[in-house]
Amino acid sequence: MINLYAIAQRELAKDLLFEIDDEVVTLSVKGIMIAKTDSKTYNFSFIEITENEFVLAVQMKGYVIYIGLESDEELDEDAYPELVRSLINHLLPSLHTLIREAEKSYRGTADLLLDDNMSPDMKEFFYELLLKHKKGLPTHEQVDIA
Repeated sequence: MINLYAIAQRELAKDLLFEIDDEVVTLSVKGIMIAKTDSKTYNFSFIEITENEFVLAVQMKGYVIYIGLESDEELDEDAYPELVRSLINHLLPSLHTLIREAEKSYRGTADLLLDDNMSPDMKEFFYELLLKHKKGLPTHEQVDIA
């Protein structure tokens, strides 16, 4: 478990600079959580918490890594696809390192690996998600199609 914390700190806990719509945007990693899942497929989700806070969830090899991000400015929703593509390209090598270590030594169901000055809204999101994983509850809500 200590190795997972070290990898999260060394590889993922940093400010990231991206050019979006010809503007430089700084995204700060504020939180990282790892959770086991039954699915071995690759998938990702991008969840907006507030106007400038987001969570990128990347599922791979039986784990979901949640990365809490804070932007230095409000982002237009039209920029999300480009942002997600850039984030995944940038973070994937570090996520693979984290997953390889988890496959060797992680015995838990879900744990926060980084909780770095998260806002109350982001903390609430992460801790609710952590509890859902620990209790084996669904982590997303079903929405009826209108």
